[in-house]
Amino acid sequence: METYLYFGEGAVETTGEAALYPLSSFLGMVPAAAAQTTMHFKSRNGEATDDSVLVVHPGHTAKAFMTAIVKYMQPNRKNPFLVIANTAATPKQKIDDVITDGVAVTTAA
Repeated sequence: METYLYFGEGAVETTGEAALYPLSSFLGMVPAAAAQTTMHFKSRNGEATDDSVLVVHPGHTAKAFMTAIVKYMQPNRKNPFLVIANTAATPKQKIDDVITDGVAVTTAA
């Protein structure tokens, strides 16, 4: 069963800052700042180089965030739907010990 990663922010209905990616489209992730990590996926529109998702994780390093995410990328998970950030449902969504506090989804041109 394919694993899916969901990213969304509090005002999805007005900003459109949300995306759902199958794990098979994951390309990699890089630190963007002290408490931010950019995750890269194959483009949703099929034309761009890739999509990027900037995840904010205050109080935690990029390494801590990446380590937590990699745990969920293992095959045979009972729950194939991983919420990375969803500030609409709760102020902060917890992934193990790493708290996410906002996302920005971008499709590269």
